[in-house]
Amino acid sequence: MIDVLLRVLIYGAVVSGIWALAASGFSLIFGVARILNFSHGVFFVLGAYISIVLIKNLGVNLFVSYVLAVLLVGLIGIVAYKLMMSPIREHEVMVIIVTLAFALLVEQILLIIFGEHGISVPSFVRGVVEIAGVPVTMKRVMAFLSAIVVIILLEYFINRTRTGKMISAASQDPEAAMIVGMNVERLFVITMFISASLAAFGGLLYGQVFAANPIFAVKSLIFAFAIVILGGLGSVRGSIVASFIVGYILTATITTFGARWGEFAVLITIIAILIFRPTGLFGVEE
Repeated sequence: MIDVLLRVLIYGAVVSGIWALAASGFSLIFGVARILNFSHGVFFVLGAYISIVLIKNLGVNLFVSYVLAVLLVGLIGIVAYKLMMSPIREHEVMVIIVTLAFALLVEQILLIIFGEHGISVPSFVRGVVEIAGVPVTMKRVMAFLSAIVVIILLEYFINRTRTGKMISAASQDPEAAMIVGMNVERLFVITMFISASLAAFGGLLYGQVFAANPIFAVKSLIFAFAIVILGGLGSVRGSIVASFIVGYILTATITTFGARWGEFAVLITIIAILIFRPTGLFGVEE
C-alpha cells in the first residue's frame, strides 16, 4: 500500500508539472487578452514534433533542438494570433470556431506526415534512480524539475519584471493601459508568444516521458481547458493548483483501476467541484 502511494505521489508530480505548463499558457492568454484559444493543443503537440524533426531529420543537438522548438512554436503562436485571433478578437464565438478548426487541420496534417503511432522525443538524460524505494527514470525527474523551474520563472516574470507588470495591468483594464501609454497590442503579442512557448515546452517534456501523438492536438486542449475551468478562468495560479489536482487524480486512478478510467475520474471530479463552485477554485464572479 505504501509503495502504491509513493508511486502515485512521484509519478503524479511529473504528470502534474507537465499539465501545469500547458494549462498556465492557456489561462495566461485568456486572462490577458480574453481569448479562448482552442488551438492551444496544437502548440503542445508541435513542441514535441518540431524537436523530433530537428533531432532525427536535421541532426541538431538535443538541447539546441529543445530551445529552437520552443522558440519556433512561440513564433507560430504569434503568427496564429495575428492572422486568426486579433482580427476577430471581439467575437468570442468566432475565435473559438476558427482556432478549433485550425487545431483539427494541424492534427490531420500531422497524421498524414507522421502517422497515428506515437513518437518519443529523445532525452539527453538516461538511467533510473530510486526515490523512497520507487524506481523513477531520469527523464521523469528532469521533466518534473524543468516544469517547476519554468513555472517559477513565469511567476517571477509576471510579478517582478516591468513587462510582466504591464501585462498584468493590461489584463485588468486594457483601455486604462492604453490611456497611460502602454502598447496593449504589443503586450498581447508577447503574451501569445509566452502562452504558445509554455504549451510547446509541456509537449516536449510529455513527448520525452510518454510519446507524442497527433491526436493530442485536441486531447491536450481538452485537458488544459478542463484544468483552467477548474482553477478559474484567467487565474494562472489556479491553473497550476488545478493541474496538480488533476495530475494526482489521473495517476491514482490509472494505478488503481487502469488507464481507461483515468480521464473518466478526472472529468467527474471537475464536474463535482464546479457544481459547488461554478467559478472554479480561484475564479471570481465577472
